[in-house]
Amino acid sequence: MGPIMRIITIGLSIFSTLYKESLSVRFKVTSVTSVVATLGSDVVLPCRLTPEMNAEKMEIRWFKPMYQPYVHLYINGKDDYSIQMPQFTNRTELIKENITRGVFPLKIHKVTAQDSGEYYCFVESSDHHGRTIVQLNVTAVGTRPNISKINNDTLLCESCDWLPKPHLTWTDNEGKQIIPSMERLYRDEKSLYCITSIINLPSTSNITCTVSNSLNQNNEFSMQIREKGQPQTCRDLYSRYILFWSCLAVTLGCICLLLKSHRELQKVYDAFRGLLRNQCHNIWTEKVNGNLCAELPVPIIQSDGVGSNSASLNTPISNGKITHV
Repeated sequence: MGPIMRIITIGLSIFSTLYKESLSVRFKVTSVTSVVATLGSDVVLPCRLTPEMNAEKMEIRWFKPMYQPYVHLYINGKDDYSIQMPQFTNRTELIKENITRGVFPLKIHKVTAQDSGEYYCFVESSDHHGRTIVQLNVTAVGTRPNISKINNDTLLCESCDWLPKPHLTWTDNEGKQIIPSMERLYRDEKSLYCITSIINLPSTSNITCTVSNSLNQNNEFSMQIREKGQPQTCRDLYSRYILFWSCLAVTLGCICLLLKSHRELQKVYDAFRGLLRNQCHNIWTEKVNGNLCAELPVPIIQSDGVGSNSASLNTPISNGKITHV
């Protein structure tokens, strides 16, 4: 009987070990890859055990991105908020309706832009643990784009309150894309995105500004910038340059003509003075009147052209005196 009892004892030991292992089956923590939620709404992040088993006595911890402080903690059969992240205060709830089947999703109330990111669902029993990752994407469709003129040659489009990152596209009335000269993307104090873009005024009659995100959410605005068939005006930058330099050239030409006329007038005046000096010298040498030149008045040159100055040169002299006309 000794060997038989020994065999029975070994068999019972193996059976007991297998039974205990069957009671503590190694589980796997599973969830979906990502969840999308609208800004300000409530969202549920799934988490469950595979195969199904009772998780009432397990530790269930949701966290992002650090283990502690956590988003939500269930331990020893109850919720623990002692080291919860401040941004989730009074906003989380572990749904326990099916916890005995290993289903325990996390509900977050009134999601914010800061709630976006990866969430870890960590589950630990007395002899096993596991975790999974869920990506939460909080979305917001921003404001209607606003198109405004910076000046006669430049348009600006702006839109705010977007999640995730938006991109902006300009198109003309034929659907052709217009490349912007400047674009800026930034986040405001609410962690929402704003985008601004600037283009040079095109020759098209209509312009459309469209803002969209990676989730195919979009908003657009169209604006008529000139009447159809309206000819292109001096708004064109190059046309304005041509007009400016043409006007400058005409102005410089007029100035040159005035300077030339002034020089010719000066030459006539100098010639008259030289002729007058010669006449005075001749009269002096003939000793008609020694004080004549000192008493001669200086002729006044008229400003009505060369012809009037020429007439002054022919002032008659009689009896040694200059006769003034």
